[in-house]
Amino acid sequence: MKIRVLKRKHVVALAAALVTLATSANAQTPVAENARARLASAAQKIQAACGPDVRKFCRTVTPGEGRLIFCMKAHEDKISNKCDYALYSALRNMASALNLIEQAADVCWPDIEKYCADTPKGGGRVAQCLLNKKSTLAKDCQLALEQFPGQSK
Repeated sequence: MKIRVLKRKHVVALAAALVTLATSANAQTPVAENARARLASAAQKIQAACGPDVRKFCRTVTPGEGRLIFCMKAHEDKISNKCDYALYSALRNMASALNLIEQAADVCWPDIEKYCADTPKGGGRVAQCLLNKKSTLAKDCQLALEQFPGQSK
């Protein structure tokens, strides 16, 4: 039975984003490197699970500029259960991670403004700034940061 909880077009688009981010991310901080490694792992799982489908339905498509994604979207009703599940699982994990980030940003916003306002954006620098100043942050911000993988509780 196919997983239909989430729209496939969103799942396939996520797969493209994961592969792109995992292969092109320029990690500038330990936080960014951790995220890059997690994205790379998810992309590898998707590639392993969906590779046969890509070869079956899209073998004549030249990769790049989203062509493989458009091809997979054209065949979304035919992809294997294994690929379907890998895409679904990646989307669920990504949604969970984004939810944690959103919650931490909301809770930590006063500390971001106080301690990290001059930190250049991108590359995980603001998150790294917060982690570097963790002992001085508000308790609720510290607790929010501890929810991230790899952070001590």
